[in-house]
Amino acid sequence: MKSDTYHHGNLKEELIEKGLEYIDKYGTETLSMRKLADSAGVSPAAPYAHFKNKEAFLSEVRNYIANQFLKTLKETTDNCSKQERILLELGKSYVLFFYENPLYYQFLFSLDNIDIETYAPFVLFKKTAEEVLKNLSGNKLDEKTIYAKVIALWSLVHGLSSIVTIKGVIDTEHLEEEVERILGSISI
Repeated sequence: MKSDTYHHGNLKEELIEKGLEYIDKYGTETLSMRKLADSAGVSPAAPYAHFKNKEAFLSEVRNYIANQFLKTLKETTDNCSKQERILLELGKSYVLFFYENPLYYQFLFSLDNIDIETYAPFVLFKKTAEEVLKNLSGNKLDEKTIYAKVIALWSLVHGLSSIVTIKGVIDTEHLEEEVERILGSISI
């Protein structure tokens, strides 16, 4: 193998990241395993050590993003000891994760095959929000109201995740404070 294509380290993760960059520029339709290899500077056969084909690669990209996102949300819930701040902190983590990883947001939500009933990050978000809403209301909210509030909260953080990438809408120099101010302005 030529020395300029020799690779060491975490090739699988690098292929995922390079693949996301490629998809962002050219779309999934034009992606091939050969183009994936080229983008990472490895031999055309190298991606096949980790992915059977393009579909397996795309599936693994979805899983990779979901796992990173879930880890971030889980760390937030584990590290927040104040019940009344969990939803605010969870919302901030959601928005900041996608602000820091805009390619993840674009890739993940350009797909129409996410099942929110089984998508682990949403399941964690929903479960946490339901528990907090029940506890803070003294169990006075019915299931339909709780579900409506969960969807409203999710809509807010999901939409805000998209909006923070639009230049001039939010002060990104103080992004965390701005996100907290926006999320805190809505009463649940």
